[in-house]
Amino acid sequence: MGEVLVDIARIFASSSFLFVYSGLLVLLTVVAIVRNQISITSETKVSRDIVKLVDAAHSLDASGKVAQLLLLNESTGARILTHDACRRDDLVEHRVWRNPKSATARATANYLGVMAAVPAGRHSLEGLRPARTMLEDEYRRLHKGLSGFGDFIIRVALLGTFMGLIAALTIASANIGAAQGSAEAQSAHMRDFIQVLLATAANKFWISAVGVGCALILQIYRSTSEKAQHIVRLGDAFDHALTDPEIAAAWCPADAGPASQEDIDLRFVREAVFARIAKLDLEPLNAALAETAAAIRANAKDSVISFGPAPPRRSAE
Repeated sequence: MGEVLVDIARIFASSSFLFVYSGLLVLLTVVAIVRNQISITSETKVSRDIVKLVDAAHSLDASGKVAQLLLLNESTGARILTHDACRRDDLVEHRVWRNPKSATARATANYLGVMAAVPAGRHSLEGLRPARTMLEDEYRRLHKGLSGFGDFIIRVALLGTFMGLIAALTIASANIGAAQGSAEAQSAHMRDFIQVLLATAANKFWISAVGVGCALILQIYRSTSEKAQHIVRLGDAFDHALTDPEIAAAWCPADAGPASQEDIDLRFVREAVFARIAKLDLEPLNAALAETAAAIRANAKDSVISFGPAPPRRSAE
């Protein structure tokens, strides 16, 4: 058993382990950066498509502006219910609302929910928090990116370093007491062995150095990639659109006080109830009522229908 452990320790203490493990750290870093870059490219495309929808509203009439809001509602999965057109659209049969994977689309959906609930008169850069700030906060919350990956790389590097050190010490403990003949030969052997041990330990610290270097590269890359310029452009597009009174009036509810807001909520409930009732199949109930009415008419000549309390019975004389 001891010889097997020593053989395994020699593998971890070898220079090949240093190069392979360091290469693994570099490979993990490159793969993480490439995957994050692909994700950012995809998020940029989603942002570009949403910006096109927002910008297109400027050149449309009132109904076209509402149609653009419906497209935003559907493409982001926002499911806005504070706007009349969106509520009618939500009541369509077999409507399936998707949950997009894109962090940009989900951040936009959260922003749309706030935007469409705030009265049109409050939509200005002075009265409402800028869309850019809200979208950036939501995007960073939803898009994790490389968050925590630098710490993971450093932990993996430390693991490799300790594995190499443990291997070197295991080999040392197995050979430190081996007999080497004379005292002079024993001293020379110990000196050479300690020199090899220290060189092996020093090599294994290169693994930690490579891990820290990879973490620094990740940090530099994150500082540039997390600027999220596509979110900045998206927020500017919404801010520019909502400063247009016609777009704000088409996308947002009219100014209303607390009392009228209750009326809006009640109206929404009434519309939802009426829409559901309209979809009910009342034909069996109508048929049952018609049958009952026909039976009453057929028996009307033999029976007397009276209303009110029944007259008291006279006792037999």
